[in-house]
Amino acid sequence: MPRKSTGKNEKGRLRQERYRQRLSEKREPEVAELDTAVAAAFARLVISLEAKTAVEGSKAVLDQAIVDAVDHLRNAGYSGKASGPLLYRRLVWLRESFKKPDASWLQKRGIQL
Repeated sequence: MPRKSTGKNEKGRLRQERYRQRLSEKREPEVAELDTAVAAAFARLVISLEAKTAVEGSKAVLDQAIVDAVDHLRNAGYSGKASGPLLYRRLVWLRESFKKPDASWLQKRGIQL
């Protein structure tokens, strides 16, 4: 939810708004969209691995990327025990979002009732 403007940082807010407008006009993604695209690519790789259509060696690449991501989070001060399962749940959600766009919120999170 966006924060309510207080007027205290109005110059910065307007500068950021102009920056985002320029990005939008150039159709240039922000970092969050780039991060989401990379995560989505990994989710599609998981789907390819499940369908046995992935290129040979893809499983090793995926496994190493996950290990590296957890190591990165651990080095940033986050719990490795928490990061691994959270990363896995995120991949499950993305995978299910691509496989079944009309799946329920629970199904996309890998919850079977």
